[in-house]
Amino acid sequence: MAGWIVVFGAVLAELAGGAVVANQMSAAIAVPLLIFPVVVAFGFAVVQWWQVRSSAAEPASWWHLTAAAAAAFIWLVWPTVPGPLADATAAAGTSSGRAFCAVLPAAAMVAGCLRRTAQAYDSHDLAWWSTAALILIAALLARRSRIAAWATIPLALAGCQLATWFLNRVVLYYHLG
Repeated sequence: MAGWIVVFGAVLAELAGGAVVANQMSAAIAVPLLIFPVVVAFGFAVVQWWQVRSSAAEPASWWHLTAAAAAAFIWLVWPTVPGPLADATAAAGTSSGRAFCAVLPAAAMVAGCLRRTAQAYDSHDLAWWSTAALILIAALLARRSRIAAWATIPLALAGCQLATWFLNRVVLYYHLG
């Protein structure tokens, strides 16, 4: 029962946190707000994994891996590039920081554009690919921890929202939205 409460609470916290974090928060607030529910869920997962392992209890059913599959699906289909940024880079034919800076009006083109967008794209990619790696790791723990399998869903939500947040900062900085 504790697992369902923790995972369901983490999903709700991610959805609510993502709505709040969307545009207004700084990195010092947004990153912990999105990561904290996942850390709590995985804390419970590690405790459950250790309890099952130390007591030699029967492993969990394989069907719990459907949660990791659902998380992978969320990870793949969740849009992580904000609309204005996607539109601006689609006009250039590629989705890089250089293409984004090239389509900006000359008045908006400042010296820090390439640095700022490169850093945003790097942070986006780090958040997105780290989420994939953590989903895989949690799936490996699923036979001994049901919570680990189901905690991949809030993990996918947090990772995708965090990746989106990094690129959204560029959109807000250049007033594209």
